Amino acid sequence: RRTGMYLIIPALVVMAAVILFPIGRSIVLSFQEAKLTAGEIGTAWTGGENYRRISEDETFTLALRNSAFFTIAEVLLVLIIALGVALLLNTRAGRNPIYATILLVPWVIAPVANAVLWKWILHANYGALNALLTGFGITDRYVNWLGTPGLALRMLLLADVWKSVPFIALILLAGLQNIPPALYKAAKLDGASTWQRFRYVTLSGLRTPLALAVVLQTIWSFKVFDLIFVLTKAGPADATLLLNFLAYRVSFNFLDFGYGAAIANIIFLIMFVLALVLIRLLKPGAPRSRARA
Repeated sequence: RRTGMYLIIPALVVMAAVILFPIGRSIVLSFQEAKLTAGEIGTAWTGGENYRRISEDETFTLALRNSAFFTIAEVLLVLIIALGVALLLNTRAGRNPIYATILLVPWVIAPVANAVLWKWILHANYGALNALLTGFGITDRYVNWLGTPGLALRMLLLADVWKSVPFIALILLAGLQNIPPALYKAAKLDGASTWQRFRYVTLSGLRTPLALAVVLQTIWSFKVFDLIFVLTKAGPADATLLLNFLAYRVSFNFLDFGYGAAIANIIFLIMFVLALVLIRLLKPGAPRSRARA
């Protein structure tokens, strides 16, 4: 046991250097006024002033509301679509490896490349989506997808769902393949309907994969940055402003590093609490009787 502890010390030192130190530095910075002036960062201790500013900042409230909508909508859409895809791939006809290979294409595309791809698709003047809709007569004019406040955030949601579904579908597919087929046969012999077999066998067997998928997708959705940076820069009129981009804009556009660190710490706290709550509610891997006990 002592030898094992010695062997993991280098890994712990690296993790402390790349994870714990930045987190600690960010916490300290959030209690300071830190601005770039004349090529140097000047700091002054302000206590909780940055957090007080957050409570009064209407832009932060808007970003929080947009982030909540984006995260909830994406998690629900990704889980529903990914579960449907996983069920199809788990059938006899869907087990051909070519289908899983095609499914992985959106996921393996680099985030920035994915954003650029969707920028061309959603372009107001020569985008593929407008050309398709007008070509089939669904609309008679081109739509400014990324320039309309009511549509821009939903288009970002569409692009991120497209990229996120494959990985979550593979997680759920692995969970489906671990459910013993005998359980379905026993349920069918007992007279269980298709819905009952799905509810009590499939969903029960997917508790751990679903918990993992919900936690991962919640974190990924909450920290979306690439799409916003490439497609909208949080426009139009901050309609697509999310917390992650707000922290970036405050820190590197406005050069207010203390306030940006405070926003980043709020994001970290929200994601940490969400992860704990979701894991607690879903109780991955715990039988219901033991969970009640």
